[in-house]
Amino acid sequence: MSVGMQTYVRELVARLPAAAPDLRFVVVSNADLDAAGAEIVRISDRAAANVSFGEYVTLPHILQRGADLVHLMSLYSPLRVRAPHVQTIHDLIHRRFPEYFSWKIPLYYRWVTGPVARSARAIITDAKATIADLRTYLNIAPENIRIVPLGVNEAFFLDDEQRARAASRARQRFALQRPYVFYAGNARRHKNLETLFAAWSELEVECDLCITSTETLCFDADRYACARGRIVRLGHVEVSDLVSLYAGAAAVVQPSLYEGFGLSVVEAMAAGAPVIIARTPALVEVAGEAALSFAPTDRVGLTQALTAALNGRQPVAALVAAGRRRAANFTWERAAQMTAAVYREALAR
Repeated sequence: MSVGMQTYVRELVARLPAAAPDLRFVVVSNADLDAAGAEIVRISDRAAANVSFGEYVTLPHILQRGADLVHLMSLYSPLRVRAPHVQTIHDLIHRRFPEYFSWKIPLYYRWVTGPVARSARAIITDAKATIADLRTYLNIAPENIRIVPLGVNEAFFLDDEQRARAASRARQRFALQRPYVFYAGNARRHKNLETLFAAWSELEVECDLCITSTETLCFDADRYACARGRIVRLGHVEVSDLVSLYAGAAAVVQPSLYEGFGLSVVEAMAAGAPVIIARTPALVEVAGEAALSFAPTDRVGLTQALTAALNGRQPVAALVAAGRRRAANFTWERAAQMTAAVYREALAR
């Protein structure tokens, strides 16, 4: 399960019991989760592993023990779910870009994801932009889809004074002496990182490029090395460091060719960073007018946006203020309340 999916599960289960005191919750997980007010059923890593014997045999046996409703919190699921269920599908990146993934993926969608999703009482997704894909790739009727935007953890919301302190921590913690552009996410091909590297390499001011990914890049990063800055591979960072890195960034960039939501966008806005997005449907939907944007593969356009952010003039201050207002609309409490409403609707059917 990806970091974004783990965040979704962790944040939601922590808030659902309080959001819906009229419902009783049983959380089935192999991870340590904060779910006060819910019963926890721990399962082994083997039983929870995606596309495993445990997922197909052990997990269904557990899920059908008297549950009135099961929430499958990702597209990974048992082959058959006999209990009434809802399912969260964040995106259909695997189907949009099958050439970037294993040949086995379309088979999984055909024989597992599709049938389970079509038998669900409701499909939850993060943004309206995904509705068309759910219909095209999984044949899900639009009237069976519910939009529940993701939230931002309270730790990311910083005022100006908090942002200044956090930025100072980031510079000291990671030895960052120049302004830096920041990307938080993985390095899969659809993330379009080569466009980011190419645009950054053409900046005319001193600036580092910091990325969190630990994965091997699908291009030669050395091609984009330049004397005006360095490429900093930060690897995995804890939430406190992530907040600080957002706070200190001259710009946070999400260059992805496709996203189901783009959680890093609203997290960066909450922390007070200028944000730049590729003009793809979900990112535009989530960011609204509170981000600079560029056509997804337009290297020149991204260089221009980066230059504008690095100049730090008044339009950037206005962008930061708009971003903070925008991020305030995305809370995990709201996500939990909307999810609980989907449960009640599904139980009433």
